[in-house]
Amino acid sequence: MLTLHRKEKILRKAGIPVPPFPARRLPLQERHLRDAARVPQEERDADAEQRAAVQAWRQAVDALHAALAEGRVRSAHPESS
Repeated sequence: MLTLHRKEKILRKAGIPVPPFPARRLPLQERHLRDAARVPQEERDADAEQRAAVQAWRQAVDALHAALAEGRVRSAHPESS
């Protein structure tokens, strides 16, 4: 099974535009990474938004790779279309 990184690399080599990896809207603050540190709601919201954006990005890369792979299969075996 191909990793997401490998799928992205294949797409780029094929000349297919890949959406950029989503950045977190707030810079990560190290002080909130310490144990028992109170994390403001805005920071938690930024984390949740980025997780959702990353999931959507992963799905987009998977879909683009699947479409590319399907196209290659058809072009390799035109009689099966």
